[in-house]
Amino acid sequence: MIEEIVEIGDVLIGDASGNDAYLSVLTEDIEVPSGDEKRYVAKIDFSTNEKKINIDCAEEIDDETAKKYVYVGSAEGANSSQWFASTTSFAYFLTETIPNLVECEIPVVSDICKKILDMYFVKVKEYLSKSSELIDEEKRYLQQKIEKKYVYFLDTDNIVVNDNKRLTEKPLSQIYKELINNAKSTDKIFKQLRDIFTKECTNGLKKLTELKPQQIGLYVLCVDGKPLTSYPEYIDAVIAYKRQVKKGTEKTKKKQKEGNICYICLDTDNLSFEGFKKTKFKYFTTNQNIFASYLDQKNYAKNITVCEKCLLKLVAGDIFLRNKLKTQLGSFDVYVLPTFVYTSAKLTKNYLEELSQNITNSLNTAWNYNSLEKLRDDIYNFLSYFDQNHYFLLNLIFYREAQASTKIIRFIPDINPSIFDKIYNAASKVFSQYTDLIGNDPSFKISLESIYYSVPIRLKNISESKESQRLLNIYDAIFSGKRIARDVLIENFIKAVGVVVYGKEGYNLSKFIGNDIASMVIRMVFVIRFLEILDCLEVKRGMDVAQLNLSDDLKSYIQQMNYDEPKTALFLLGVLIGEIGAKQYLATKDRQDDSAGHKPILNKINYNGIDKPKLIRLCNDVHNKLRQEKILPYTEMIFAEMKRLLDKHIDSWKLDKYETLFYILSGYAYKTQKVILNASSNSQDTSN
Repeated sequence: MIEEIVEIGDVLIGDASGNDAYLSVLTEDIEVPSGDEKRYVAKIDFSTNEKKINIDCAEEIDDETAKKYVYVGSAEGANSSQWFASTTSFAYFLTETIPNLVECEIPVVSDICKKILDMYFVKVKEYLSKSSELIDEEKRYLQQKIEKKYVYFLDTDNIVVNDNKRLTEKPLSQIYKELINNAKSTDKIFKQLRDIFTKECTNGLKKLTELKPQQIGLYVLCVDGKPLTSYPEYIDAVIAYKRQVKKGTEKTKKKQKEGNICYICLDTDNLSFEGFKKTKFKYFTTNQNIFASYLDQKNYAKNITVCEKCLLKLVAGDIFLRNKLKTQLGSFDVYVLPTFVYTSAKLTKNYLEELSQNITNSLNTAWNYNSLEKLRDDIYNFLSYFDQNHYFLLNLIFYREAQASTKIIRFIPDINPSIFDKIYNAASKVFSQYTDLIGNDPSFKISLESIYYSVPIRLKNISESKESQRLLNIYDAIFSGKRIARDVLIENFIKAVGVVVYGKEGYNLSKFIGNDIASMVIRMVFVIRFLEILDCLEVKRGMDVAQLNLSDDLKSYIQQMNYDEPKTALFLLGVLIGEIGAKQYLATKDRQDDSAGHKPILNKINYNGIDKPKLIRLCNDVHNKLRQEKILPYTEMIFAEMKRLLDKHIDSWKLDKYETLFYILSGYAYKTQKVILNASSNSQDTSN
């Protein structure tokens, strides 16, 4: 993966030199809102003439904002010193940025920041220790060890903001006192104090500017009306930081034998292991002895180092990946990284820009398309980049942000771009099949999103949940051409149905709770067809439907779904449940209480799965309900065929409890959707 990112960085940097050229590839993207929505730059302007801060939020975010204010993200690593003068985190400016800029010893800039530090900041330990508002018992917690980033706090007690206003309503001593009295734990008291102090300041900023926090896209430090990011000395420092490597490594055979060569280009000049900390992705662990040479963390450099040139390419490619090749699949964040296997023409920055746009468009459309036509067009446009000049594969990187770094959840490598064409063809065939078998429903579609909403996932700690790995296994199979176990897939489908039926919260299926499960199950049925067409599921021959004494519609559906005799019996049992449910719905739909539209027959189903004894009881219950609702004469043919097939196989029943329930529900969903679409069609005919 590193090689691919370096290759992108190499294309972006090319033969560029000078600060402007480097900044063009090191600058992070800031989201520019579309439509009437607006986001703003908050300029935090410190005066050196009087103790006063002016906060100006008049400037709107645009495409040039990031470059104008040298926005390069945050310093990499959870414990790195945050010193950049433009940031998306207001908290950094309240305690960290100014002290760290002083320490950076940047010509001109650090001297300016020293004045601001002396005028506007207090050492929080000393300041609170001298407070007359605190008793000795409260002050004793100040003896805790304090991390460097919490030593200084903005002196909001003694400064005015925007025409003699205050940034916080409460003095710092009161914030601390309330923390001591209300905290569940007094460990890491200074971190807790900074968090609460930040919240108070953010609320104050909201009142001063009349802007919500999400409306501020960037915070910029200014002194006497001039952004610190505009100083050439500051820009030099930023670029030097991004290019920083340890100097002085000599090119000798001895060094080469010790392993001191660039991991990427094998050069031996200007090497550093620390350089890998400059990227958001943490390609290698940096804090465990077992991965270091001779189990000594000092010897990491013996395992892997990077030279100055490759580091800059890696950083540039890393930023491009996060800016241009980022998308989402449901609650998963995904990077799409191209690997160029063959290029007969030189890659250019413009080509990469256009390709990245088409890659993300195609994946987003395959995820959740508005129409088959849009899916077809987006994929056609994307595949036009897949020509004789450039042959490439794609890598999907499912990840989550972890503090200041990125944790990879799943890596799906070497995906042939032609998979998008296969996805379109499969989706098109499934839509056509649904229309033929169920009815004309323009809202019906099968996409990658349909799979996401067919497998239950606990959204809390999603990256660690087993359910998310099961779902990613399915996506892996689709993109890599692997096979999926049908029984495992159906088990997940049934668990998803259980989440909806029992109203379990905290899952990705919450929006379906309270809805009839028919539409959910019929989607799952056609997800299976979608996966079969993609050759991710083995297709077994179904039964000979010619022997069935059923309507042509039912026989056609059974044949198209490749149901064998046991599955057909279960499907027909589900159809009968659908018939009963439709009758019960009509009988109760006009009621004015909670029983309106109720289907008591569904209470007979155990949504945790149906084993053989429960299946036999359910058959008897269905037969009794058919009599009770006086529809047995109209369904007797279906019941007879169901009973014949079930009796034939019940003694040697092989389907597990999840499969048994699923195929019953598939019959119920089939019948219910047919009734709904027919009712909708009749209503439209009447209105015309």
